[in-house]
Amino acid sequence: MSTRKMLCTLGRFDIPIIQLQPPFVVDLLDSNIALFGTSMSGKTTFLKTLIHILHKQYNEKQEQIFILDFGSALSEYRELPLVAAYFDNSNEEYVKRVFKIMDQILKHNIKELNGKNYRDSETNFIHTTLMIDNLNAFIDEARYTTYQEKLAKLCREGLSKGITIVVTATDTKGVGTYLGGFKQKIAYEMPQEKYQEIFTDKTGMIGNNPGHGFANVTVKPEGVTGTFRMNAPYEVQCALPYREEKSQGKADTKEMYRNKLDQKFGYSENRYLKCVTKYQTFPKELTREEYDRLRENAGITDRESQKAVSVGLDYVDFEPVQVDFRKSHVIAIYGKKEFGKTNLLKLLLNGIADRTSEVRVVFLDDGRNQLEKVYEELNVKTDAVLMNRYQEMEMELNDGTVCSKKLSPLQQFYFYLNQHYVNIDKRFMAGIYGLSRELSREYSKIPDCKANHPPFTIFVIQSKLVYLNSNENKFFMNAILPQMAAVAEEQGFCFVFSDVAKITDGEQNAFFNNVISDAFLLDNIAEFAGERGQKTIFGNMDVKTLKEDYARCELGDGYYYDVEADRLLKLKFIKLG
Repeated sequence: MSTRKMLCTLGRFDIPIIQLQPPFVVDLLDSNIALFGTSMSGKTTFLKTLIHILHKQYNEKQEQIFILDFGSALSEYRELPLVAAYFDNSNEEYVKRVFKIMDQILKHNIKELNGKNYRDSETNFIHTTLMIDNLNAFIDEARYTTYQEKLAKLCREGLSKGITIVVTATDTKGVGTYLGGFKQKIAYEMPQEKYQEIFTDKTGMIGNNPGHGFANVTVKPEGVTGTFRMNAPYEVQCALPYREEKSQGKADTKEMYRNKLDQKFGYSENRYLKCVTKYQTFPKELTREEYDRLRENAGITDRESQKAVSVGLDYVDFEPVQVDFRKSHVIAIYGKKEFGKTNLLKLLLNGIADRTSEVRVVFLDDGRNQLEKVYEELNVKTDAVLMNRYQEMEMELNDGTVCSKKLSPLQQFYFYLNQHYVNIDKRFMAGIYGLSRELSREYSKIPDCKANHPPFTIFVIQSKLVYLNSNENKFFMNAILPQMAAVAEEQGFCFVFSDVAKITDGEQNAFFNNVISDAFLLDNIAEFAGERGQKTIFGNMDVKTLKEDYARCELGDGYYYDVEADRLLKLKFIKLG
């Protein structure tokens, strides 16, 4: 938007020294705005008036508005055409996100302006207004401390680069450090000493009259011939966003305003055809229906192949987060108890089972039997095998004899792999068959793998035993898993470790970390990487950077890490019914 000024008339002054009541005008390219006032004094109404004025005077190519609402009174404006994002404080990630977006906009504008000020350049990119309603709530929340310096930076640097900050506050406490970045200050119904603190100048008193207060003059009124002190506070009455239906006057009623807005921005089929890029928010639970709606609103279609499954939407672009089983050979799922790991596993398995019948799922469960219900649901759709308790097995040997032995779930798993997928070291298998490991002639009795083009197979591992430091347990991690992972794409199988436990053995841990292709974390990543997950693939990540980049997880949140691409995404998982 190439312009020298962005003048908004917000009300009317009363300046006795010149015996005039000129318009109260603010230039958004010259002044950030700070509005103070007690509860019910008209602060939120002021923001509504400014939002209405911006919609009247500018279009979607000239102006975009971001609203950070700590007062919970502006939600009705989230769908307006110039409102790029409406974020409340229900989810810390949204607060972090708005400052991340502002930082991106600031960097873009600095690059485009190439040393010039926004108002002095022939720019064609959009102006940004960031509104924060109830700044005190933002300052008082300990979890938002890291963002306060980001706000201070925007107040100092944003104005000259096309970003205007507008805030409301109930008190000056904690706000003083920001005031130097606000040329335009307004105060409604405050104690006398607070006026002095805000304006560093004497004022009179204002009674309990919403929308009335004091404001300093930052734009000299047109046609005023008398002299008066600029930047000094004068009594002001701010305008309402629209007039009441029965009152007289030239201003629009709410209905008239919305009709003009709908016509200007092309309202059709419950949305505006002409609007700025919208940044959406998640519902408390991302159901499949909400997933489809949000994806459609963002203009995104899933690029799903037969073996690519969407599990949620990322927090920044609302792009589907997918697992492609053709490329993801070893998937590790970390997280807290009852934080959604089983839901994620169901998403993955049901997703691929719904896409192709040519898939087999092999479950290795332990005594906790946490996967039995998942197995029962999936077995209706596709071929599924469950190993979750000790079982008497009859095992045929090459000499025609049959040995019978009670095997643990893990031993059954080794036996099954040797039957259908891969030749396992005969010395190890001898113990499972009950043969002597010391007599090599016994090994010839053990059958080789008789793999006969098995279907694409997903091995789901939810057994604490594979993480323990004993020969039988760690044999899987140290020998079988690396061997099978190396040929997984060629032979068509994938491992899903659905509840990764701590591995104390260093060599075993290294083998496991080296074969992981994709990882999910359902926990707060900075805490996990710094404490519980130091020996996982998240352990090498910089904790300080993670704290700055990602907020704490809400229920249903998590992280997806593409190891090969070194790409970390925070996402909201689809919640199955």
